[in-house]
Amino acid sequence: MSKKGPSPITGQVRSLSQKRRNLLKERHPEHLCANCDSVIFDEETLCLHCETRRPDEGWSSLSDHDDPWVGEVINDRYLIASSLGQGASGMVYRAESLSISRQFAVKIISTDSGQTESEQIIARLNREVEALSRLRNPHIVSFYEIFDLQGRDVAAIMDLIDGDTLEKLVKDGGPLEFSRACSLLRQIANGLYEAHQAGMIHRDLKPENLMVERLPAGDDFVHILDFGIVHLTDDTSVSMTHGFIGTPLYASPEQAMAHSIDHRSDIYSLGAILFFMLTGKPPFICNNVYNVLRMHVRECPPTLGEANPGQLFPQELEQLTARMLAKEPSDRPDDLSRVIDQLDHFTKSRSEAHSNSWSSVNVGDSNPGRNHTPTTGLNSTFQKTLSGAAIPAVIPAVEPGFSLPGPASRLQATHSGENAFAIRLTGQDPAEILLFGSDTESPRPIPVPTETSVESIAMSEEFLISGHQNGIISRVALATGKSRALFQDVRRTPITAVAVDSNDRCIIAGSSSGRVYMHHNQRPTSSDWSRIRSGTTVKAIAINRFADLIAIARQDNSVEIVSLSNLRIPTGQFRTPAPIHSMAISKDSSLLAAALVDRSIALFQLPTGYKIFSMPASKIDILTVNFSEDCKPLAVCSVNETLAVLDFEEIGHRVRSH
Repeated sequence: MSKKGPSPITGQVRSLSQKRRNLLKERHPEHLCANCDSVIFDEETLCLHCETRRPDEGWSSLSDHDDPWVGEVINDRYLIASSLGQGASGMVYRAESLSISRQFAVKIISTDSGQTESEQIIARLNREVEALSRLRNPHIVSFYEIFDLQGRDVAAIMDLIDGDTLEKLVKDGGPLEFSRACSLLRQIANGLYEAHQAGMIHRDLKPENLMVERLPAGDDFVHILDFGIVHLTDDTSVSMTHGFIGTPLYASPEQAMAHSIDHRSDIYSLGAILFFMLTGKPPFICNNVYNVLRMHVRECPPTLGEANPGQLFPQELEQLTARMLAKEPSDRPDDLSRVIDQLDHFTKSRSEAHSNSWSSVNVGDSNPGRNHTPTTGLNSTFQKTLSGAAIPAVIPAVEPGFSLPGPASRLQATHSGENAFAIRLTGQDPAEILLFGSDTESPRPIPVPTETSVESIAMSEEFLISGHQNGIISRVALATGKSRALFQDVRRTPITAVAVDSNDRCIIAGSSSGRVYMHHNQRPTSSDWSRIRSGTTVKAIAINRFADLIAIARQDNSVEIVSLSNLRIPTGQFRTPAPIHSMAISKDSSLLAAALVDRSIALFQLPTGYKIFSMPASKIDILTVNFSEDCKPLAVCSVNETLAVLDFEEIGHRVRSH
């Protein structure tokens, strides 16, 4: 059961909460917060749920609200504070306990037939509470108590979950990445497996009954809701209904035919949910419920690739989904432990494949003296004597022969594909950036549009983007040299990181204040910049080639992975041993390569932040990282005053040699 909006726990909120409980002993609230529709006392200056300040004209009157339960105290213990929406079997509300500082979800089930039916439902739900009490799995949301309301309604008290339904998660953000879908599926299977072992079948699995909570560290945690139509296989005296029970889009064939079912019916429904997570749609879609049920019984479901032809799916996922969606229960996995085993094997094999590809095996090679030739995927290894100067973070892909006219400042990496790079020379007045490219015989100067210090640079195919010490973000056309200022941070704090995709569709900028700004040319408000994140000082930003996923690294060692289709909640969050000064997202958006200020490099899976490997490089100055077109992680390094573009495998070889 989800709650709306944030509920930060501050000293002020705790103090007001205690005052609120004291007020509730004397009277009930008679007003509402217009922002979140939560009940509130007129004298309260702050909404405890969303922290909205009381407007000058005062709070809205509760009498104008058309829900009869909002504002009521039930069973002398729970204040119905706000509505959360319609559940499968009744309305769901957020409730505040009058005795302890805690919130609950309350499902109120209306019984139109009066007292007799109410008593039957209470008896059934009490049986469910007793059944669920056998379980200790954290992924299953339990009821705490059931009681009668006014003779015609039943209230069920349960945990309040701060998150979104799986349906909303996929509908808003599109199909999930393979790793995230498998992680969610494993958690659901884990909870259901314990329930099946206790003789319980859910019978109504669907994305709306799965709540996904975002933990502080950025991990997903799934809660399985609504065992309200559970069937106890060891006690057939309690019958829920006759005939079909469940949701047609995710119903098993035996459910569709109103046949007897066992735990394998839940396995089919979970297969349909996996299909939904990976493709954004259920296996069978039709406006007619009967036709949907008929398709579950008679038609072969499409493959994942057929449902989403723009995506290439691993064969292991195709096979697992097909087995779970088998028409005959005997053709499905015997139980969910088999599904969990297959998920673990798939995840492990993908992790090992990435590790092998990105030199985890070679880094530990027992023969460091062997003849080794690095493969960079670039035009050449490009080495140049530096004359003691510090080279900025760049990804050069040019033929040898360029000489630097002077020492260069240490700037954030900038590159355009693998064909050009830029550096800024120190001691130049006005400030000047040199553009190198494989199609030029010598570096070409690019004038900086302001005289303030350049803090960060990035480059698309047509433009150079620069962030400045006074908070200005500017753009220079590479072909003409024409420049203009695009934006200035309201606090005039330094722009410490910028990123732009190669097609100049999206610019992301971060400042020392911790604010992150975005300008997206394909959005309706393309003329405006918007602040999308806040936090500690931004150290590095990376954007993927599709301009729909960004990574933000901060001074406090945190990394946020953010989908531009859902800026409110990061798709992943993790921490690194030290701040990142340069990072890049692979061409397939599955990996993040990073160079850390502690002179190490690391490779992470996206969006989970699972570390594939990390490696110290104390004898090699890692200036920046990137990926080649074939997804090899690369780094620009300074080794013995020599600049070299190396892949991670060669870096490991050199570290071992030292």
